[in-house]
Parts: sequence; C-alpha cells; structure tokens
Amino acid sequence: MRAFWKSKARKEETLVSKRLPLIIASWFCFVLPAWCGHTLSQHEQKVLDAWLSQHPTFRAATNADCNCPDDIQQMKTGYGGKWTPYPDYHPYVVTGDFNGDGARDFAAVVIDRSKSEKNFTLLIFNGPLDSNSAPAYVESGLDLRYAGMSFGPPRPKPYRIVVGPFESDNTFILVPKGKTYKVQVNDGD
Repeated sequence: MRAFWKSKARKEETLVSKRLPLIIASWFCFVLPAWCGHTLSQHEQKVLDAWLSQHPTFRAATNADCNCPDDIQQMKTGYGGKWTPYPDYHPYVVTGDFNGDGARDFAAVVIDRSKSEKNFTLLIFNGPLDSNSAPAYVESGLDLRYAGMSFGPPRPKPYRIVVGPFESDNTFILVPKGKTYKVQVNDGD
C-alpha cells in the first residue's frame, strides 16, 4: 500500500511541476500589462505591407521623416534616466494593447507621396490581426515632423497613444471609443 501512495505522490508532483511553469507564464500574460514597443512583429509588418500595397501613393514613414535624430536618441536612452528608455524607439511605430481587449494592437505613420505638405497619415490596427485587417482609425493631413508616438509608462493609467512634439504637452491623445478611437487634444505647454 505504501508503494501505491508513493507512486501517486510522484505523479502529483510531476503534474504540479509541469503545470506550474504554465500557470506562472499565464499569470504574466494576463495579469501584467504589455508595455509599449516600437518594432512591428513579422505578422504586423505583413499587415502594414498589405495596406501599403493597396495604397501605392503611400510609404512607411522613417526616422529621417522626423528630422529629429537627437530626440530619437534620447528616447532610446531614456532622457538621462528621467524616462523609461526604449532601445527600439521609432517615432512612427508603436505597439501595445491600446483598447484594453487583451490583444496586441499597432499604430504606424505613413507618408502620402502625392502631397508635399501635411503628408503624414496615422493608421491604427486593432488586434487580433489577420491578413485582411483594415485600420480601425485613420487620420490624414498631419504634419508630424519633429514629433513621435508613445504608449505606456511613465504616463498614468489608463495608457493611451500620445502623438506630438518631443518634450511637449502640446500633443493629441487617442482614446478608444468602441472599435475606433477619438482624439483628445492636450494643448497645455
């Protein structure tokens, strides 16, 4: 009888040791929030590329379009320790759970090559994504030179996409509204 209980105890220990890492990993995925990122996953890049292929006058915005190399560098290093450093910082790409549904979303800025001024367009794609995903939000006619996007700490919760000039309160904030977003202007400087 003793051998039976030892065998049963070993099976239970094995079950617990196999399940415990899964339980801990699940806790991290569902309890801890996903912070801001500035690099698209391979799948997100394919979704953006598919949108761009359907809109041939547009191209993805680059760091050079910002004309702000010092600000980009400071975002990567954390502004002297005052702000969270984002080593992958890109002013025109941001990822995170923007609408609080537990799925990763992404925002990207594209350039309309048919315009010479106010040629920036902001796209927000809500996850989960598939190959036919369309933007949940589109804002065109923007001038985002010398500006970038951020999401997450050190700003207070609930986290929102913030778009605007670096080191300025003269920004606009994108707040989820149903399946899209509304603009909240923050014009205090």
